[in-house]
This record gives sequence, C-alpha cells and structure tokens, in this order.
Amino acid sequence: MPEINNESTIAYKIFEKMLNRKIISYFNCHRIVVLVDKLLRYHMKRVRIYRFLVKKWLDSKGYSTKEQIADVAKKYISIEAKLDDFDDSLYSITQNWNKKKQSLASMIDNLNELRMILRVDQDENKKNKISLLKDEIKK
Repeated sequence: MPEINNESTIAYKIFEKMLNRKIISYFNCHRIVVLVDKLLRYHMKRVRIYRFLVKKWLDSKGYSTKEQIADVAKKYISIEAKLDDFDDSLYSITQNWNKKKQSLASMIDNLNELRMILRVDQDENKKNKISLLKDEIKK
C-alpha cells in the first residue's frame, strides 16, 4: 500500500489548495454575484412560466393538477384516519357489548334460579296454608 505522505501526495494537496484559492477568488467578486443573481432570477421566471403553461394545458385537457391530486391524497389520508378511529371505536363498543351481554346472561340465570327458589317456597307456603285451613275447618 502506498504511503500517504509521499512526495506526489504532498504536491497534489498543495496544488489542490492553490486551485481552490483561485476558484474562490474568481467567484468571490461582485460581478459574478450579480451574474448568478440575474441567472437565478431568469431561471425562476422561466420556472413560473412553465408551471403556468403546464397548469393551463392540464386545465384545457381536463386533467388534474398536482395541487388537486395532493388535496385528494390529503382527504384520503384524513378519511382513512377517521375510518381507523371508527374501527377502533366499533371494536371497543363490540367488546363492551359482549361483556354486558355476558353479564346480562348471568343475571338472567341468577333471576331464573331465584324464581325457581321462590316458586318452590311459594308452593310450600300454599301447601302449608291449605293444610292450616283444612286443620281449622276440621276443628
């Protein structure tokens, strides 16, 4: 592997520094700055004209502009986010519904058990009352 600090590398680095200084000194003057400014202004004017012409052409052909497509994309993203929120809400509601449904089923079972107990108790009370009445009638 060649050594990094050999004579050719050092000469190259010196030449590179000198070239960089010349380039900087050439571009670091008022005339170049004004010229670049004019070129940039001209370029931006052309870009605006081309955008205007492209927009007019798209309108005349009935095509959508990139702004319209971007608006549709934003609406799509917004609707998709709302749909995700709706889906999450629906899942949560379904989970709560199922829990309440199970709870209600459990309560119905408990009520049916209580009804059966009360019926049995009521039947016993009727039998007792009937026997008491029979006993009273016999006396």
